[in-house]
Amino acid sequence: NRGTSVPGSAISVEKGSVPLTPLLLAALPVFLIFLGANSIWDANEAFYVETPRQMVISGDYVNPVFNDAPRLNKPVLSYWIVAGLYNLFGVSVAVERLGIALGALGIIAATFLIGRALRSTSTGLLAALFVATAPRFVMFSRRIFIDIYITLFIALSLAFFVMAERFPEHRRRYLLLMYVAMGLGVLTKGPVAIALPLLAGGIWLAMEGRWRDVFRLHAVAGIAIVLAIVSPWYIAIVAERGWDPLRQFVLGENVERFTTSMVPGAREFWFYVPVLLGDLFPWAPLVIVPLVAAWRPRASEEDAAHASIRRLLWIWIVAIFVFFTISRTKQDLYLLPVAPAVAVLVADALESAGFGATHRGLRYGLLTIAIVTGLAGVGLPWLLGSGYYAVAGIWPTGGVLVATGVMAAVLILRGGFAPAIAVFAAGFVALNYLFVARVLPDVERFKPVEPLARTFLSRASPDARLGSYAIMLPSLVYYAGRPVTELPVAPYNAEGFLETTKPSGELAEAWLITGSNEWAEIQPLTPNACVADRRHLFAFNEKLGRIASGVPPPDLLLITNRCR
Repeated sequence: NRGTSVPGSAISVEKGSVPLTPLLLAALPVFLIFLGANSIWDANEAFYVETPRQMVISGDYVNPVFNDAPRLNKPVLSYWIVAGLYNLFGVSVAVERLGIALGALGIIAATFLIGRALRSTSTGLLAALFVATAPRFVMFSRRIFIDIYITLFIALSLAFFVMAERFPEHRRRYLLLMYVAMGLGVLTKGPVAIALPLLAGGIWLAMEGRWRDVFRLHAVAGIAIVLAIVSPWYIAIVAERGWDPLRQFVLGENVERFTTSMVPGAREFWFYVPVLLGDLFPWAPLVIVPLVAAWRPRASEEDAAHASIRRLLWIWIVAIFVFFTISRTKQDLYLLPVAPAVAVLVADALESAGFGATHRGLRYGLLTIAIVTGLAGVGLPWLLGSGYYAVAGIWPTGGVLVATGVMAAVLILRGGFAPAIAVFAAGFVALNYLFVARVLPDVERFKPVEPLARTFLSRASPDARLGSYAIMLPSLVYYAGRPVTELPVAPYNAEGFLETTKPSGELAEAWLITGSNEWAEIQPLTPNACVADRRHLFAFNEKLGRIASGVPPPDLLLITNRCR
C-alpha cells in the first residue's frame, strides 16, 4: 500500500505535499550547534564528562573512576566513546556532547531505516522528521549521554531485524548487524539491551505463529558476536576486582531497580502515559490511533510484510511500556527506546490515511495538536516572560508556537492536511533553533556550580579540601578539578570538616558547598568560617507555583575557613 508516497523527496496528497527531505535537512544541524553553550547538567551528564577525563589522565581505560571512587554501576562503552573524543579533540563539554549529538543522529537514522522497511522511503523520512523536530528529544540530545546511546543501539537492533524481515535476501547480514548492536548496547547499559528486543520479538513470534523462525535467527553466531564485544572488558574487571562488581551490577543495577523503587517516592502505575505522549510532542499524541488499530490482522489491500512489521512495532511499544510500568523504579528516560517505533507507526498511519483525509481520528488529533501548540505559545511567555525567571528568547518562541498552531489549524479546517504537517515541522524546526541558540544559553544564569567553582579555584590553594553538605552536585568534581568529599547529614559533620586542624595546630584549609538553611545551622559551630560566594540554587523541576509567583529559589553557598 504505497499509493501516497513519493520515495525520497515528498509525500503528496490531494490538497498539498510535505517536502520531507528539505525539512529533515533543515532539522538536523540543530543537534550539532552551540554544544558548549551550557555547563554540565547535574546529575547524569556529570558522570560522563568527568569519568572519561580521569581515564585520559590516568591512562586506565578498564577501571572507570569518579570522585576518586570506582564507578562500576554501568558498563564502560559510554566512557570509552567520550574518552576517544577527548583524545581526538581535547577535553571540553562541547566535545563530550559531540558524542551525544552523533548518537541522536544515529537514532534518527535508525528511525528512517525502520520506516523505509515498513512502507517506503517517504515513510522513513517522515518518521525521522518526527524524531528530529521533537523539542524534548532535542533537549535529551544535549544532556543525557547513556540514555541516548542505549536508545541508539536498541533502535538499531529493531531496525536490522525489521530489515531482515523486509529484505530476506539479505537476512543473514542484517541479523548479524542486529547482534552487533545488541552487544554494543550490553556494553553500554547491560542486559536490558538484549532483554527488551527478546521480549518484544518473542511475543511477536508467538502472535504470528512463527516459532520455527527461531532457528533462522543465527543465534549461535549472535551469541558469539555479543560475547566477543562484551567479554573482554568484563574479563578484565573480574581479573582485577573479582566477581563482586559484576554481582553488584547484575543484582543492584538490574534486578533491584526492577523490584524496588530507587527514586524518591514511588511513582504511580500511569507514570509513563504522559511520557509516551510527550517524548515526541507534537507528533506522539497521534500514536493513539495506530495503537488502537495496528495490532489488527492483514487488510485485503496490504502486503504481508507490511502487516507483520506493523504488528511488530505495536508489540514493541506495548511490551516495553508494560515492562517499565511493572518495574518499581520508574524514570522517564527508560521509555525513550520506543520513540522510533512510535514515530514510524504515526508516519505510517498518516500516510495511509492521507494525513487525516480518510481518518477522522487523525484529523481530530492534528487539530488538537494545533490548539495545544497555540496555547503553549501563549502560556510560555506568560510564565517565563518577566520577573526573576524571565528567559531570553521566550517571546519569539511563543510567537513561533502561536503562529504554527494558528496556521496549522486553519489548514486542517480547510482540508489541507499535508500542508499542516509541513507547517508543524517547519514551526518546530524554528522553535528548536531558538531553543538552543537563545533559551538554553540564557538558562546558564540559573546554574550555580560553574561560577562557584571559579570562585573556589581563584582563591583556594592546591591542597585545599572541598566538600559538600546536604547536597551533592556531581558537576562540581569536573569544574573544581578535584575530588569533593560528600559529608553525611548528621550533627557536627560539616563543623568538623571546616574546623579540622593539622598536627601543627594550624587550621587545615577547607571549602564547603551547602544550602542557606544548612549554613544557618552550622554557622554557630564554625567561628572560623564565612561565606565566600552565593548563587541561587535553581532546580529544573521547580514547582510551577514558585515560577509563576516569581519568587527566587534558595541560595547555594560556598563556605570557607580562609576568610579575607
